[in-house]
Amino acid sequence: MACVMSKPIVDGIEKDYAGTVRVLRIDARNADNSAIAAQFGLRMTPTYIIFDQNASEQYRSTGSLNRGQFDGFVAGLLGK
Repeated sequence: MACVMSKPIVDGIEKDYAGTVRVLRIDARNADNSAIAAQFGLRMTPTYIIFDQNASEQYRSTGSLNRGQFDGFVAGLLGK
């Protein structure tokens, strides 16, 4: 249920950070995505992971997404 509730927030992030942040959505429950889910250790849904420009994981959160915390963290990564 948290995935459905977070969709408008993720949609807003995708729109507001277009050209700066790339948003990828992976349905970890879909068998076709099991390899990538295992690669990133996705055990709960939703899981949010932020990588820096070097593809190093900088942030991970599961459950409901707090937009304010997300914005603050991204601003820090972007040096703003």
